[in-house]
Amino acid sequence: MADHHSRATSPGLHRPGARFAVCASLALAATAQAAGDPLGLAEADLLGPIPELSIVSHFPQTAARAPASTTVITADMIRAAGAMNWVDVFRLVPGFQAYAVNANRFGISYHGQGRELPNHLEVMVDGRSVYDPIQSTVVWGALGVELDEIDRIEIVRGSSAAAHGSNAFSGAVNIITSAPVQDNGTQVRATTGERGTRRVALRHSDQTANFDYRLSLGFDHNDGFPDYNALGPDDGAETWNANLRTTFTPTLADTLSFDAGFSRHDTEFGDADRLDEYIPVRYYSQYQRVAWEHQLFSGRELEITFYRNHLRANGVRDLGLVSDLTGLGPVAIPTLFGIPDQSFVTGFHTIESERFDLEALYRAQTERLTWAAGAGARQDAIDSVFLTGDGGTHDEQRFRLFAHSEWLPFDRWSISAGAMAEKTSVGVLLSPRVSVAYELFPAQTLRLSGARGRRAPSISEAEERQFALLGGMVADDIRRTADLDDERIDSLELAYLARFPEQGIDFDIKLFREEVSDGIDDHREPIPALPPFFDDERLVRDNSSSWDTTGVEAQLFYRLSERSWARLHYAYQDLDSRYINQFEPALEIKDFDGGTPRHSGGLLFNHRWSEQFDAGFFVYHQSGVDWRNGNQIGAFTRIDAQVTWRLQIGPSRGQLQLVAQNLGGDYREFNRENRFETAFYLRAQVDLPD
Repeated sequence: MADHHSRATSPGLHRPGARFAVCASLALAATAQAAGDPLGLAEADLLGPIPELSIVSHFPQTAARAPASTTVITADMIRAAGAMNWVDVFRLVPGFQAYAVNANRFGISYHGQGRELPNHLEVMVDGRSVYDPIQSTVVWGALGVELDEIDRIEIVRGSSAAAHGSNAFSGAVNIITSAPVQDNGTQVRATTGERGTRRVALRHSDQTANFDYRLSLGFDHNDGFPDYNALGPDDGAETWNANLRTTFTPTLADTLSFDAGFSRHDTEFGDADRLDEYIPVRYYSQYQRVAWEHQLFSGRELEITFYRNHLRANGVRDLGLVSDLTGLGPVAIPTLFGIPDQSFVTGFHTIESERFDLEALYRAQTERLTWAAGAGARQDAIDSVFLTGDGGTHDEQRFRLFAHSEWLPFDRWSISAGAMAEKTSVGVLLSPRVSVAYELFPAQTLRLSGARGRRAPSISEAEERQFALLGGMVADDIRRTADLDDERIDSLELAYLARFPEQGIDFDIKLFREEVSDGIDDHREPIPALPPFFDDERLVRDNSSSWDTTGVEAQLFYRLSERSWARLHYAYQDLDSRYINQFEPALEIKDFDGGTPRHSGGLLFNHRWSEQFDAGFFVYHQSGVDWRNGNQIGAFTRIDAQVTWRLQIGPSRGQLQLVAQNLGGDYREFNRENRFETAFYLRAQVDLPD
């Protein structure tokens, strides 16, 4: 999707006029602070929640008026939490499930049920969708985004299909990297620590009169969980990435941007319960994005965005000779099975996906009405003999129309409404959303929101038919029904939001209920007897599950003083579910009610002792859970801490950060073999002069 954050906390910084306004504002704030004015800009103010965000309705809205609950994770919060990976980041968000499937393969979802490949969350980087159509999820290791490059992350906690289509069935995330104009010069970063962690990154930014750019390079290596090497598979990973982001402002009314990136990610793919089946995988990922923003009259804007994503992965493993797998002599194999004794090679071999997306967006604003409307077209293509059973390319075209508005009919009242019509392989899907907000008291708002989301199966879910091949024998491992249909979610939430600037408090809480029907799931089906190296059943994909989720979520930001702040969040979820496990030989219905933590939450605290030194901690708790594609894991509480020292090295500025994770006993996550120990990391950063 397009980059819809241009009016958030750094509105249009790439435009010359906006640059002047921002510089003037900062100068005035500095003058006021020097004069002892209480309105002076302090570090504590910068750590507060962002007043407006654009991910919900494609135009800037305050959290109180947005038609869904939101969370913003800032760069300062990521640093203060000592986050080392994406799981650490999304544990800062109420209602999110973030876990390590393996040491370097992550499962991140909102109101999910512990799937190995969560498929209901739309994730974007600078407005570009990174949801991959092959695995129907996000390949986090292949994003090529360094945590240090993030400006903020805007998150919709609730179905956002009305704004972002099928993939945003349960929620949406936009990872916004810092604009080139926000940096100047060269920065070098390095990290070392437990699990053989070695990271090096280089970033260079420069600006001319009307052209800004940022070039970044990165390398990341780790050895994975401590137990895996002793048990067999290498659970580590190695990643290389390169990214370019540019903006060009030929006129005050026009902005052109071009972004491109490449990453190579080597890791292992497998189930921690079956370590002997781990497969080494190499991902190659690349993207290109170009956008044009044009300022029209009276605050109206036109934005056109085009991007391309391409992902290629290769993964195979030789399990050994058929004779060794069956325990039979090599001479017996041709007689019994009609094939010569040979190696049994497993894995998905080479799979490729490619996406082209074009979108046009128009925004307008009057005194009481703000609205945005747009249209888009997308083509997804996958190529995989393993997934589809043939050597051809499978593609799909989708078209979308959407519109959203915010209307202020009376003082204290606001009504937000929007919808998306999406033409998919299962028909035209309409996903509406509406909310009514009333300001009870100044900066205290009560909001009621309702939404219906519909999700069409991805191209791989609709077309997948895996085969296991050996000599002349074929085993059908997974298939889908011929009439696979869309999933549906109906959600209702009641939220209270309050800001008390004098007390330094920003608080919101919501009560919610979500009802999902026709969920896409797998049931088991027996297949005719095959040699022992084939499975005796296959998975059949169908709309065979449903679940209801009821709960409460809250988040609180408290600025204790000019030097200290704290952030607390909590989520309670009660899950009521059912799915068909098998039809034959007898109907078997099960549930996954324990597939999400009933209680989860965290406390993040940071204190700035001086201009050069700050320290903080993050305490996270999660109740016991029986992950659907993992194991039953007990409750755990994890304590992380960090200290940061800023220093001046001649004309250069530097920063050292010591991070300690899990300051307590070992705990398990998702799978019993995923053991987290206490770990220490040291980060160093140097900003070289221009």
